[in-house]
Amino acid sequence: MLCLLVLLGAAATATAQTAESRVITTHHGPIRGFKLPDGSMYGFYDVPYATVPAGRDKFKAPLPPPTWTQPFDAVPRGVICPQLNILINVPHIMQEDCLVANIFVPDTNDTNLPVVVVLHGGGFVLGSGSSLQYTNFVRNNNMILITFNYRLGAYGFLCLGTENIPGNAGMKDQAALLRWVNQNIAQFGGNPNDVTVMGCSAGGISADLLTMSNMTRNLFHKAIPESGCSYGALGIQYDPIQNARDYARLLNYSNIDSIEALEEFYLTVPAATLATRLISTVTHLDSSLTFTACLERDVGVEMFLQDDPADILKNGDFPAMPLLYGLAKEEGIFRIPNILIGWLSKMNEQFSDFLPNELEFESAEEKERVANTVRTFYFGNRSIGISTIPEYVDFHTDVLFGYRMMKGLTLRLEAKDQPIYLYKYSFVDENTQPIWFTNVTGADHCDQVNIMSDHDTTGKTNAYINMQNMTRSLWTNFILTGAPVPDGSSLPTWPATNITRSPYMDLGPVVRLENSMFGARFELWDGIYENHYRKPMRPNPNMPGSAAGVASNVYVLGLVVCSLASRYYYWTN
Repeated sequence: MLCLLVLLGAAATATAQTAESRVITTHHGPIRGFKLPDGSMYGFYDVPYATVPAGRDKFKAPLPPPTWTQPFDAVPRGVICPQLNILINVPHIMQEDCLVANIFVPDTNDTNLPVVVVLHGGGFVLGSGSSLQYTNFVRNNNMILITFNYRLGAYGFLCLGTENIPGNAGMKDQAALLRWVNQNIAQFGGNPNDVTVMGCSAGGISADLLTMSNMTRNLFHKAIPESGCSYGALGIQYDPIQNARDYARLLNYSNIDSIEALEEFYLTVPAATLATRLISTVTHLDSSLTFTACLERDVGVEMFLQDDPADILKNGDFPAMPLLYGLAKEEGIFRIPNILIGWLSKMNEQFSDFLPNELEFESAEEKERVANTVRTFYFGNRSIGISTIPEYVDFHTDVLFGYRMMKGLTLRLEAKDQPIYLYKYSFVDENTQPIWFTNVTGADHCDQVNIMSDHDTTGKTNAYINMQNMTRSLWTNFILTGAPVPDGSSLPTWPATNITRSPYMDLGPVVRLENSMFGARFELWDGIYENHYRKPMRPNPNMPGSAAGVASNVYVLGLVVCSLASRYYYWTN
């Protein structure tokens, strides 16, 4: 990969050389970064932190990065991992060997600077280390920022439990990045003993998973999982081999019952083909993801995840560390585009299909009884339609992210005493467009992170700018001190939460402490999960094939694909 990056970066290097540069000597070779236009930071772009194995090893753990002797000009080249190439609005180079990082370093001679590693979102199928930028977030706070790529979709999360496809390649990429940071960040002026991981959506799931993997133990010290967690079928595949079969079927491969044939198909299919149906993996009715982490089968290699995250949390098999933990108030707006493919009518016809994947029932009748209880709780006796969009948003807020996050939080605090600062982001700017088909506005999926990212604030209200400054201050304080409101701060007092999910900070028009997040809504799910939670399956290559197929009407097509992708990439402008 290094030779390719050098060739592709020649023109960019010529431009960058007009800027002041700094050379850092890492364990892999010298790296030349260039001062950003405003003069406050140096940027080191597309630095290889690991190498994707080639050929039939492409689903395995990453290899060490290349080495070099002459300064590597770390200029932006736009390297991204294979993904569905839709609405990517920046120049990019899509390639299989895509494990690169961007490092932003303040223009200072200070050392032992805090380090924040940002894990990008995108449902484990979209995005890169350049999807969102946070230089304005860290610019004036004397900390080092790192963004990076990891393998996506089947390329990063296919899990057959075989020697060639053991699973969790994308998570092992993230672990490799943290190992690279531990080994090299001191040379940039950073403190390897003061590293915070932060991410939203798939990035939040990743941050949560990283806290419980033995591969990453002692490599970071604080975490900010946002709008995503490890608990349930967003964070873990419940039947990874069936997922692999279903996705192969989407790629028009039919010999799916033979694990040997299925493995050979994936080992030989081109990366571009492998990415063509990835959007179809993030829109299941049952709030699951096809490609996310899996419980690994022991095939003689280092494993990222060996147990159900729920069991890891219950057993306290994780290091206690400060967490900044929360979500947006109307996360379920994320599911509004699915109305275009008939989700309202589907919920009317078979509401039980929308119960979370990690629930199991002794009979179809029991499942229908629970489904009726849930439907009545959210929608009463009304038909689900345009008039119930606010209730539709509440339901999907809870089943996608909200309850799973709160359950994971409760398990953590029951097992160990650790400072967790809980929040609900409810701020909505007066210029925000209403939710489709309503006159209601809401705080959408990952809005709390988007407001902190680099984007044009021309025309934004004073309230928006004040909330942007507030969130940046709270997050910065946490990264620097382990608490969003340290002693002596002028910000509202914010104590750590407890197992009752109280208190939490409501980050709205008025920032204030509240008690019992979502109240009765989560009490409903507490009872359901207590009786019906099931454990995820470990991949068993000897398991016979399932006759279950993939219903094509479960997946977003056409306009919905564009709607979801445009929402994700909107914040890169």
